[in-house]
Amino acid sequence: MTFDRFYKFSDWNPQVFRELKGRVKKLTVFLTVLGSCATQLLVLMYFWVGLPVARSTDRFDTTSRYSTYCTGRGSYRSFECIYDAIGNPRIAWQSWWSDLFQALSWTLPFVLLLAGVYMLVSDLGKEERRGTLNFIRLSPQTSQNILFGKVLGVPVIPYLAVLLAIPLHLVVANGAGVSIANVLSIYLLTAAACAFFYSGALLYAFMSGAQGWVGAVAVFSSYTLFFQIWTNSSYYRGEGDRRYLEMSDWFHLPVGTQLGFAITFALITLGTGAYWLWQSANRRFRNPDVTLLSKRQSYWMTFCVEVWMLGFAFRQLPEYYRPFNELIVLGFFNLLWFMVLIAALTPQRQLLLDWARYRRERVASKRQFWSRSIVKDLLWGEKSPALAAIALNLLIAVAVASLWIVGWAEANSQFDALVVMSLGATLTLICAAIAQLMMFMKSPKRALWAAGAVAAVLILPPVVLGALQITTDKTPFVWLFSIGAFSALQSGVSATAALTALMGQLGILSLLTLRLTRQVRRAGESEMKALLAASRS
Repeated sequence: MTFDRFYKFSDWNPQVFRELKGRVKKLTVFLTVLGSCATQLLVLMYFWVGLPVARSTDRFDTTSRYSTYCTGRGSYRSFECIYDAIGNPRIAWQSWWSDLFQALSWTLPFVLLLAGVYMLVSDLGKEERRGTLNFIRLSPQTSQNILFGKVLGVPVIPYLAVLLAIPLHLVVANGAGVSIANVLSIYLLTAAACAFFYSGALLYAFMSGAQGWVGAVAVFSSYTLFFQIWTNSSYYRGEGDRRYLEMSDWFHLPVGTQLGFAITFALITLGTGAYWLWQSANRRFRNPDVTLLSKRQSYWMTFCVEVWMLGFAFRQLPEYYRPFNELIVLGFFNLLWFMVLIAALTPQRQLLLDWARYRRERVASKRQFWSRSIVKDLLWGEKSPALAAIALNLLIAVAVASLWIVGWAEANSQFDALVVMSLGATLTLICAAIAQLMMFMKSPKRALWAAGAVAAVLILPPVVLGALQITTDKTPFVWLFSIGAFSALQSGVSATAALTALMGQLGILSLLTLRLTRQVRRAGESEMKALLAASRS
């Protein structure tokens, strides 16, 4: 019976069986159990040492008269100790159990995230160097099962270590008076965070990232930042105005002040992010040469990101206080998102050459290169240039933001918002065209050239204008061609100047698009000539 169950488990997901077989050893399990129990004992001893001691006979000794866990009067984390008749202090056990519960609730997810991400990245990097990852790709298993087996099997030792600490966590939660619903919410959030970071670790590994310490540093930084935000939000407010997240509302939902909404918001955010990271990792695992996202996926992903970001700006409806400032913040994060999107959608040189040859074959019997089919291919094709897809993503972002802008009370603010979005969208398309042109280079470091060129377009103009002391108050027109266009509009630039700047950006974009089109046509012609010469020989 035992062997039957064992074989059924191995048939369910052979990758999990392969990982467990290589990692679950007697010595490893023994050391894990010993380390987990010893760590739990050390944590208990650490908090036990922090308890107040019995009253000293020396009347001048005041070190034991104040403690965090005493029951007398005092300020934050320092209370006067009250002793009974035999000199033993009265201890606030509820506070002691609560601090111990908080420490375990932060430590257990941290162990899972840090160790799991490090082990996943290191394991996949090792498999890539040994060549076994290509062998796994050729197996009859689906890519979903293989990646799921990696996530379940590779961090099995951290799973075991944390699982052994759950009984202590439950006992401490009972002593602290924490409800079972809150404990389960911590486990759900831990699972969602693991899904998010593990999916990101898979994607990073398939992007030729073989250094596990890089993923560990990213997890440590993110976890520390969130811990500081959560601590500051809880510390500066009393119980009557307690905040679990730094923001207040998201589409009028009190996600920052009510625990149920905060947990639901965090689960939806982490779950959605984990889904898209998983899709990208699965895509790169099947074919390492394709883009990180398909164009169809990018449209849905942009819609999710825009709705998620707009929820924070929507919190002040129906009356807004200086909504243009919130639009600037929204535009900044949109710029970051579209830089990521350009990197994820821009195909490599070989993919562009294959597409150019394919288009050349399709139009060999026709005299026009552009047709209705090429528009469809540019918007949905896997190997076509990303400029049209970026434009459609920008259109989605503008459409979502327009639902917020139409609720503004002032018409002038609405006009400025539309101008800023138009200038920002055009500048983003210029960056996308430059990145695509750079990816057509024959240099092996064309990705670095593309990133450097885009960074120069975004950063150099405001730096140069600032160095030359050309301010928006004196010469606002030149700032309309940079990421500081919002500052120029606030300085009172005329509508004619704004439209002139927009036409100038469209002219630059047209020249870059024409240059890209010519390169694609020439590449298709040269590829066709090479194929015909090879076939004749």
